[in-house]
Amino acid sequence: MKDSTTRPDGSLPMSDEDELELWQRTIPRQISADQWRRYEAAIAEIFEAMGMDLGTPATQRTPARYLRALFDSTEGYEGDPKLVTAFPSECRGGPDCELSQVVEGPIPYHALCEHHSLPFFGQAYLGYIAHEHIIGISKLTRLVRLFARRFTLQERIGQEITDTLERILAAHGVAVYLNGVHLCTQMRGVREVESMTHTTFWRGHYETRSDLRAEFMDIVHRSRDR
Repeated sequence: MKDSTTRPDGSLPMSDEDELELWQRTIPRQISADQWRRYEAAIAEIFEAMGMDLGTPATQRTPARYLRALFDSTEGYEGDPKLVTAFPSECRGGPDCELSQVVEGPIPYHALCEHHSLPFFGQAYLGYIAHEHIIGISKLTRLVRLFARRFTLQERIGQEITDTLERILAAHGVAVYLNGVHLCTQMRGVREVESMTHTTFWRGHYETRSDLRAEFMDIVHRSRDR
């Protein structure tokens, strides 16, 4: 399900990388060199207060590397999901036009919890029952990463993905499942080491038909068991 997107000037179709730049780098964050230096100094002060020796060859550049890693891990703020487009399916002709569900996954994701700024990570599965539009498979993965690469919550990632798919596809139904391991519960607090959080989101036919939910979750379970 790979579509070709024409450049704004109407020339040849854009490559995947060009398209990536179009909607996932729409709102670039502006951080000046002076700000960057101040942030590095602040991080260095915090790390030293926590006990890190910044005078070793291995740690001298740690504040700078940490800041760069934090910036890269939150690049989802630069994207605009409103620019994601769908293209016509083979199904035409009114409200009863319905294709079988499409399920993509597992899609790995990594995010930073907005409560403690510690990582959580897991897998996402996205499903929809197409009406007159479908979406390129690669865009499903990009949507997950767009919303995950932020300071966020697992519940919010699922809600945002669901809302976006519902908007751009006008599908008969949308289903999203995410699982997640949260380091904020493993490295601090209750220190749970085996727990995993599961969240599901249903729209349209998935809300009213238990057989579709069961089929979707069966695909999820069989994929995880492979």
